[in-house]
Amino acid sequence: MSEKSKPDILGLLSFGFFLILVGAIFSTNPNLPGEIHDFLQDLTLQEIYPGVKFFAPASSHLGLYAAAFNFSLALAIFNVLILALRFAFREPWGRRASTASSIFFWSGAVFSLSWLSNGAIDWFTFLGCILTFFGGSIVLGGAIRLATLNRVIPAKAQRI
Repeated sequence: MSEKSKPDILGLLSFGFFLILVGAIFSTNPNLPGEIHDFLQDLTLQEIYPGVKFFAPASSHLGLYAAAFNFSLALAIFNVLILALRFAFREPWGRRASTASSIFFWSGAVFSLSWLSNGAIDWFTFLGCILTFFGGSIVLGGAIRLATLNRVIPAKAQRI
């Protein structure tokens, strides 16, 4: 069985943790569905550039931001553990790269949500930060894959 055809047990573990985390966030924040509803109802079109409008909340939603912060923090920490396990189990570099890029994104979300909650940044700056961390996570994953490409190709060449 090749490495690519082996099941991603740690990926399944991560998905299970994600589901547990979603349940825990909603269980510990019983008002969260209402807060999500209020947030969506509060979205209005705001001008971000002359002639360009985009949706933004008219007011701050600290309870929702706190729940998103806790969710992001838990995922960032859990992904650090998963990455350590991927190295310990000598999993393929593609899986390690994917987990590292997840750590980068969720850590960025933690910082961005913290800044948004504290009023250090506005909604549009927050969206810009999230996009930056999303793009950065893609670049990081690609860079790791590219840097480890030489390690992967000789192993495949030896099997042929």
